[in-house]
Amino acid sequence: MSTFKVIGHLNPDTDSTCSPIVYAWYLKTYQNQDAQAYLAGEPNKEALYVLSKFGFEKPQIINSFSEGDQVVLVDTNNADELIPGIESAQIVEIVDHHKLFGNLSTNFPIKITMSPVACVATIIRDIIGQNTIPSNVAGLLLAGILSDTLKFTSPTTTAHDKDVAVELAQIAGINPDELANNMFEVKSDLTGMDADAVLHMDSKIFELGGKKLRISVLETTKPANALAMITNLKSKMIELKAEESLDGIMLYIVDIINSSSEVIASGEFEKNLISKAHNIPFDGETINLPGVVSRKKQIVPNIEKALQ
Repeated sequence: MSTFKVIGHLNPDTDSTCSPIVYAWYLKTYQNQDAQAYLAGEPNKEALYVLSKFGFEKPQIINSFSEGDQVVLVDTNNADELIPGIESAQIVEIVDHHKLFGNLSTNFPIKITMSPVACVATIIRDIIGQNTIPSNVAGLLLAGILSDTLKFTSPTTTAHDKDVAVELAQIAGINPDELANNMFEVKSDLTGMDADAVLHMDSKIFELGGKKLRISVLETTKPANALAMITNLKSKMIELKAEESLDGIMLYIVDIINSSSEVIASGEFEKNLISKAHNIPFDGETINLPGVVSRKKQIVPNIEKALQ
């Protein structure tokens, strides 16, 4: 029996770190399928904290797929978010909560499970169904939901995400408020991180309106820590723009406590685009966007519309 490589997107966040672990566990435990979780990059501090708290080893990081690899994609269906070699690998399943990108193809029909919820961990809990979930596995899923929903303050949050989180908290024996607060505290610590690390901690490249854009997000309870690095951040953004042949790059510093974003742009094109996308003048070095916290539901759709 071939081993399924269960993996999420590049620059894995907490959901894309924890959910592949849980789904590989589910496939092995309840589907009698040899499966192994992998990571498409180094996880952020929050994800590492969650793995340690619930007693899991960090999965192996891989940089490319090999021909014939059987791959289960979790938390993405976008080829641009995957490590190289996916075109020669064999995708056997997709579990995701993002929009359908349409840039992946397979040689035969596959199982696809997608749902408009805030977190792929919610979908995986539904797939597990009535099967028993150990407390530490429930903890991983709960952490993914708390992270992706910013403890239910993100507009992506659904009633189902909340219901699943309540159930998982009971199974894990965890106070979700306490867990979320600890996670956000760890995520807000930028000690030892340079501008490049901050920009790649939660970053995705999008092809929108004929433009290639890198949109980075930093979720934090302490925006001042990142804003203190603004000079280095802007310099690195300009470097990345040239190195990656980008049309634009921007960093949304999401203030978890105040439910707002402070945006840093690398140039006039980005400033004008952000101004048009959010219908507010970008006159200073940064721009504050009250209520804007979700890349999936608020940032990318608005930018895409502004480019049309």
